[in-house]
Amino acid sequence: MECNNQYCYWNYEMHCCPESEEAYNNAVPDTLDCTSSLRKDFEEQLYILYDECVELLNKRNIKELREIKKFIESQR
Repeated sequence: MECNNQYCYWNYEMHCCPESEEAYNNAVPDTLDCTSSLRKDFEEQLYILYDECVELLNKRNIKELREIKKFIESQR
């Protein structure tokens, strides 16, 4: 199936080729919100966000880190 979604990991030489038949049948070519797509731009953004968080946490002292941990645990 032809697909121009350049952000999808399944896109190989402008063709959509997911591993499973079910994913192939659910695929909507030429769309960013294709149900079968694996978005590499989302993954790249996740790694950028992770690196920013690590950088910010490395600049904190133990007291601040404890407060951050308490806050994160309270959000669960």
